[in-house]
Amino acid sequence: MERSNIFSNKITSVIIAVHVCALWGSLFPFVKIGYSAFQIASNDIPTIMLFAGSRFVVSGILLFIIFSAKEKKISIPPKNILKFVFLISFTSIILHYSFTYMALSFGEGSKSAIIKQVGFLFLSCFAFLFIKEDKFSIAKLLSGILGFLGIVVTSFDGGKFSFAIGDAFLILASFCSVASTILSKIIIRKINPVHLVACSQLFGGLVLCVVGLALGGRIAHIDINAVFVFAYICLASITAYSLWNMLIKYNDISKLSVIKFTEPLFAVVFSCTLLGENIFKLNYLFAFIIILEAILLANLKHNKSVEGEK
Repeated sequence: MERSNIFSNKITSVIIAVHVCALWGSLFPFVKIGYSAFQIASNDIPTIMLFAGSRFVVSGILLFIIFSAKEKKISIPPKNILKFVFLISFTSIILHYSFTYMALSFGEGSKSAIIKQVGFLFLSCFAFLFIKEDKFSIAKLLSGILGFLGIVVTSFDGGKFSFAIGDAFLILASFCSVASTILSKIIIRKINPVHLVACSQLFGGLVLCVVGLALGGRIAHIDINAVFVFAYICLASITAYSLWNMLIKYNDISKLSVIKFTEPLFAVVFSCTLLGENIFKLNYLFAFIIILEAILLANLKHNKSVEGEK
């Protein structure tokens, strides 16, 4: 099967997207573990920004080396594309992860992953407003509502909701991620997806490192455990972003946005396994069923309508 077929096929694209969401879901607890491994205080925002920047500088350099080796040359995007790369880097790396890492210092990894999907509810329903190829349909609207309902069910705790400064940061991060997804969809046909990830992560990581250092951020403790945690974070980041950009190239972002609702479920599972957070709750089972229905509705209905147009 050709690469384009793997990423555009209705079955394999969903499988790949779910695996990407699993990687992203695992990063919520791993980042919190990283704070502990590097002995970073939850209120040390400059060091948190330096930690985030270091992750993306390393990831960007590794991806850039891999891409350059494959192309047998060092390639810089042309000027007409470079401005999009900077915008994507600014929204998806600099703003998105500044807000996300600060939010994670305040709350649970599982809850953070749940709130962070708010922006993708909007995108799953209204992507057609930004991408002309992404047509509106009742199925997409219903799947988006179902997906968000699953998130709401997951977030219930004793029938009460709580909202704090960390939650506000996550909502901002969510819409930054949405903006970068739209920008990526617009430009992805003119640049290799891996090249886009490499350049955006390297640039964004450098900016975060400079800002973190300028504000007094310092990573004072490193041991073998910290190195292994950091290596996993970088590897998961490289893999997830590269695969996601390939999916963006060949699929409607409204469909992908619905699948992204699985990310908080994976975050819940990994947070339980790695951080000891409680996941044995009936509402998590209901959430899983609701989100699964949303994914099936978005994909099965959408593909039937596409087949009917041919």
